[in-house]
Amino acid sequence: MRKLRYNGAVTSMDGSMSRYEAIGTQDGKIVFLGTSQEALAQQWDETVDLKGAAVLPGFNDTHMHLLHYAMFRRNVPLLGVKTIDEVVERCKARIDAEHPDYLIGMGWNQETMEEGRLLTKEDMDRISTDIPVCMLRTCIHIAACNTVMLEKIRALKHVEPEVMALVDFENGILRENAARLYMDVLPQADDAYVKQLIREGQRELNAAGITCVHSDDLMAIAGMDPIRLIGIYREMEADGELTVRVYEQCLVEPEDFERLKGVRSDPADRTSLFRTGPRKLLQDGSLGAKSAEMIDGYVDERDNHGIPIYTEEELCHRIQTAHDVHMDVAVHAIGDLALKKVCDAMEQAEKANPWPDHRHGIVHAQTTTPALLERMKALGLQAYIQPIFIDADMNIIAERVGEEHARDCYNWKAMLDLGLRVSGGSDCPVEPFNVLDNMRSAITRQNRAGTKTYLPEQALTVEQAVRLFTSDAAWPSRDEAVRGTLEVGRQADLVVLEQDLFHTEPSRFPQVRVLETVLNGVTVYQA
Repeated sequence: MRKLRYNGAVTSMDGSMSRYEAIGTQDGKIVFLGTSQEALAQQWDETVDLKGAAVLPGFNDTHMHLLHYAMFRRNVPLLGVKTIDEVVERCKARIDAEHPDYLIGMGWNQETMEEGRLLTKEDMDRISTDIPVCMLRTCIHIAACNTVMLEKIRALKHVEPEVMALVDFENGILRENAARLYMDVLPQADDAYVKQLIREGQRELNAAGITCVHSDDLMAIAGMDPIRLIGIYREMEADGELTVRVYEQCLVEPEDFERLKGVRSDPADRTSLFRTGPRKLLQDGSLGAKSAEMIDGYVDERDNHGIPIYTEEELCHRIQTAHDVHMDVAVHAIGDLALKKVCDAMEQAEKANPWPDHRHGIVHAQTTTPALLERMKALGLQAYIQPIFIDADMNIIAERVGEEHARDCYNWKAMLDLGLRVSGGSDCPVEPFNVLDNMRSAITRQNRAGTKTYLPEQALTVEQAVRLFTSDAAWPSRDEAVRGTLEVGRQADLVVLEQDLFHTEPSRFPQVRVLETVLNGVTVYQA
């Protein structure tokens, strides 16, 4: 069907930032860009008067956790809680209303809570002494459990001693790899449950103008084989149920990597809605949990250099095995020490087996130095950044790394000035997948309240911020020739906004309504 949208403000996001009044689509592709007068002179099966609304390429979120978001949305969301009592009350209300067999929640942050401390076993026991309870911190690198959950974790078989050592049974705290142990206590999920999570998650993504996510899902669901999960996504695509592109950041255990290679997507595929993407690895934790790997340790704990997930030998091996089969690698590295280790491993992999076309990258890349950024550039590494992180982290960064080092953190303009490839994401459910709020943060460098600014010299322009989630976000998945911009022949992934971002005060971006989201020329959301 030939469909025309006219009388709007269409921004191509191509190299010349071309502007049009009308955009026409047919068979999933863009077939016309021009003036409304030119467009209306042609034959169309359907015409839509945009009445001045703005059109951009569909938004891309290049790092999030779709299934984690949908799962936690079903349980107890704790983003924004101000007190421990509020956590307890919210959880007890859920138990009283639904009488679940277990309770999982996510989103608390001790840095923004009145008590200023981690949740503990005693707090969790106030929620229930009958069912397992686990509440994950917003970073997902720390969790607090009640006594019932802890005893079930203690009884788990085949848990490596080094992982069990990260369980603080006295205080009820799980850290890093141990923060996943609650999943081994939960009932195993079936296919129907997972498919419903995907449906619920993508519905909300579409409402936010998002047409593509790079999602880390393969180890998100208790008892779900990662290879089977890939099959579920492909089944849903075959059945016409996917309404968002999913480029999977493949986090799997080493023993599953061989199986993953056997089912990975064709690297030349540019059309499937679900594709396997890079191998995902985690090298460290988070600043909030003081588990990010830091060269100089933490200001108030100089002997604490964070928690490495892998030894340097293990990290090198995991990167090399993906690199050798021409699979890109995306490594979670927040601390400068973790970033240095990843750079070392990437350099070693390339020396051992040159692959000039790799698109390896660093997920987060928050705590940097000018030298580390130069090294990323030299190694051809991209950065997957989350601008919205500064809303919370600007309050703690100097306390963690010191005032001087803090000036080297969240340096997105410096990255772009160097010529690094940079794309934007949310890390949802760590933060909401609100692309417009992410753009606001990148441009203003302010918290949501507008009361505090962090390193304003690192602010991006409106164009740069929009590119993070459109044209620049197509590069990590090797899709820059087929989408990310509005050009004739490109995939018809569009978002229609009630206001033109290029003529709107950036602080007001989060208030701009998404009117329509279009995937492959088909409307998947309409306000």
